[in-house]
Amino acid sequence: MIYAMPHCPPVDNYRFADDPDIDLPGFPMDLYMCQSCGHAQLLDVVDPDILFGNYIYTSSSSPDLNDHFTAYANTLVQYAGLGDGDLVVDIGSNDGLLLSKFLSHGVRVVGIDPAAEVAKQAIAKGIPTVVSFINETACDSVRKDYGLANVVCANNVFSHSDDLIGFAKCVKSLLKDDGLFVFEVSYLRDLVENKVIDYVYHEHLAHHSIKALKSFFDSLDMTLIDVQRVVVKGGSIRCFASNQASRWAEKQIIGDMIAEEESRALYDPDTYSELKREMDAIGDRARAVLKTEVDAGKKVASYGASATATVINHMYDLNELFSFIVDDNAGRQGRLSPGFKTPVVSSDMLCDTMPSMTFISAWRFADMIIQRNQQYLEKGGRFIVPLPDFRIVSLDGDE
Repeated sequence: MIYAMPHCPPVDNYRFADDPDIDLPGFPMDLYMCQSCGHAQLLDVVDPDILFGNYIYTSSSSPDLNDHFTAYANTLVQYAGLGDGDLVVDIGSNDGLLLSKFLSHGVRVVGIDPAAEVAKQAIAKGIPTVVSFINETACDSVRKDYGLANVVCANNVFSHSDDLIGFAKCVKSLLKDDGLFVFEVSYLRDLVENKVIDYVYHEHLAHHSIKALKSFFDSLDMTLIDVQRVVVKGGSIRCFASNQASRWAEKQIIGDMIAEEESRALYDPDTYSELKREMDAIGDRARAVLKTEVDAGKKVASYGASATATVINHMYDLNELFSFIVDDNAGRQGRLSPGFKTPVVSSDMLCDTMPSMTFISAWRFADMIIQRNQQYLEKGGRFIVPLPDFRIVSLDGDE
C-alpha cells in the first residue's frame, strides 16, 4: 500500500430518502503500487452494477467539460484527419456530451454506456448509444450496425475497469487497422503534485502513469504513440495508442515523460508518505476550525455534492459537523449524502440560514463558488478552501 484511504460508501451514492439503495455499506479505497511496472491501483473492486447501474452523474453537469470537450473533438478531428462518414465510438459516453461535438464535422458517432437513465438522455439528443458495459457483445453490436471505428475514445473510464487487458482487447476489436484509441485519465503525477488525492475512490481502480501505460500497451502488441497533458479533473493525460502494425509511431514525448516521472520519484513510496503527512495536516486544521464553530453553537456547511466531495469529507472526518451540503446542480438537491445522509440544498440556504463557515469540498471550483456567493460573504459568512493550500476566505480576503 502507498496511500491509506478511509472505508467509504460508493462516493456518488446521493439518494432520495425513500431510495432502497441509500444505505450501501463502506468499502476500502486504499491505493497500491506494483513494484515491477509502477502501476497504481485499488485492490478492492466494488460490483460495477452498484457503482454504475443507477448512475446519476452527467458530463453536462460539470462546469468545465463543455468547453473542454469542444476543444477535444476539434483536436481529434485534426489529429486523425476525420471527415464525412468516419466513425467515432465513445466508451462511457454518458449523456453524449463529447460525441455531440463531432456531429458538426460530419462524423458518425455511437456511444457505449451501462447507465440506462443517463444513456436515455444521450439517445434523446440523437446520440446512438448501446446500453452496456464494454464487452464482446457490445462490440459485436457496434461492428454489425456501424462498422469499424477510426477513433475509439474512453474519457475518465479507462481507470474504471478491473480488467484493463479485456478492455483494451475490446478496443482493438473496434478499431480499423490504422485507428486510434484515445483516452483521458487522471495522471498519477498530477495526483501527487496537485494534491488531488480525492480522486482515489472506488470507481477509479487504476491511477495511470506513462511508464506503466507504455509497458501495458507493449504487452498487447499496441503502441502508446503520444500523450498530451490537460488540466481537467485536477490534472489529466490524453493518451493516443494504436496497433503496432499501424502507420502511427511512438513520439519522443513518451520517453521524456517517463524520465520526468522517475526524476520526480513518482515510483518511490516515500513520495506518498510525504503526501499523506501534508494531507493529514490540512485535514486536522480544517476539522479543528469547523469543530470550534460547532462547539460554539454555530452551524457549518459543505459546498459540493460530488464524488470527490464525499471522499474529502470522509477523509477529513467532517461529515458529522455539517448541517447541510450546498450544490448548484438541481439534480442533486433534495438528495442525501452517502453514509451520513446530510441533506443537499441549493445555495439559497447559505444566506437564508447563514452558517458561520462553509467548507468548499469541491475545492477545484472554489474561485467560481466564492464569486457566485458574494452576498453570503457580505453578510458575514466565511469559506474554507482546503486545497491545494488551506485558506479561509471572508469579505476582507484570505485570513
